[in-house]
Amino acid sequence: MTHTTTGPAGSPTFPEKPDPVLYGSLLRRAHVTGRCPVWVRPDDLEHTLDRPADPVELSQAIDAVDGREVLARWWPGPCLPECPCGDPLPAAIPRAAIPDAEPRDLALRPATFDAAVALVGCWPSSLAVVDAFRPADTPAVLGWAGACNYPSRDLVSMAAVLRYWESRWGAVVVELSRSRMELSVARPPMYDDECAQVAGEHFAFCPDAQDPQRGDGYVYTLDSYARKVRGADSWGFWWD
Repeated sequence: MTHTTTGPAGSPTFPEKPDPVLYGSLLRRAHVTGRCPVWVRPDDLEHTLDRPADPVELSQAIDAVDGREVLARWWPGPCLPECPCGDPLPAAIPRAAIPDAEPRDLALRPATFDAAVALVGCWPSSLAVVDAFRPADTPAVLGWAGACNYPSRDLVSMAAVLRYWESRWGAVVVELSRSRMELSVARPPMYDDECAQVAGEHFAFCPDAQDPQRGDGYVYTLDSYARKVRGADSWGFWWD
């Protein structure tokens, strides 16, 4: 994953007077217009990462990747015998008893849009509108460099994971900043096995999710993180 100073794909436009109503309207029609909104600070787009320059080529590249396979590849377990952590990671991401449903068209789920609009607050961000048919693709289109200190997290693979979560949990990329990503979640996990699966997927997607660095030395285990995501209507990630 190469860090560059410019990025040709999907140059964003910024409406002059953004608000949740405009955001919701743009989001609901993105699957038709091919122009999707996401909240982002323009200064955080000063540097971008390499990705296919043409939006169609980028979308096709994401189509060719299975987000579940990406997460399995990024999974940090199993812990070695000498690992000092109190709750060693298993060999693979835990899986819920009920298999993941087949992806469905985001346009058919109004609650997914409602959850995204409800998460919009008084953020010091601008509303970027980019060449994408769905929110999951917006970080890749923008060349978002928030995870640039994890070279294995290329933007195409990240978008494939975000598409999978979008379909499975109604999780929508709402805001991006220099090193953070905020998702709304319309259908959060509730059962123990679902929560364990999501906890593992989050650890694979964003290794820093396990360590909140709150100054108290607290580090999440799979079990404690699973309790955190149960019923949560938003997921936040940051890469240190």
